[in-house]
Amino acid sequence: MASHAQTSPRIIIVLLALTLGMSLATSVRTQEKDKPNADAEFLTKVIPSIAASVKIIDYAVMNASDEAVKDFAQRVLKQHTESVKIATGYAKRLNVAVVTDPDKDSKEMIDKLSKLKGAHLDAAFLEWLSHIHHDTTLFENEIKNGTDPEVKTYAQNSITAGNEHLKEANELLAKLKK
Repeated sequence: MASHAQTSPRIIIVLLALTLGMSLATSVRTQEKDKPNADAEFLTKVIPSIAASVKIIDYAVMNASDEAVKDFAQRVLKQHTESVKIATGYAKRLNVAVVTDPDKDSKEMIDKLSKLKGAHLDAAFLEWLSHIHHDTTLFENEIKNGTDPEVKTYAQNSITAGNEHLKEANELLAKLKK
């Protein structure tokens, strides 16, 4: 009969393999836990941004001088307001805390617009709207790296709507500059 001092090499190898396996599994779980959640990261960035845009667009609805710009701003306001509502619902479902207060940039933009009147205000608003819909990096990142299918679909639909807003804003801007 073998003594404890003469433990079988196979048992030692099995024990070492189990220990190594458990260590690797713990390491992978820790890395996944520490790895930023793409959906949460997206929602925490996009919700405040769109909420801020709602404030700016609302200002344009109330102050634009051109009826076509005002009508366009009203439609965009409705879509952005709904977008915030949808994204906030996803954040709640995924237990992601988000802030919806307008950020510094929206306050600065409203301040800038408030100093303009007539066609200058209309053009500045349309240029701003074109600018915010031009960069889709945040949404594309969610589509590529997100894990929640509904949030990924939301990101894709947002790009589509944003492209429509961009196109119409540029068309209106071209008419204003004639």
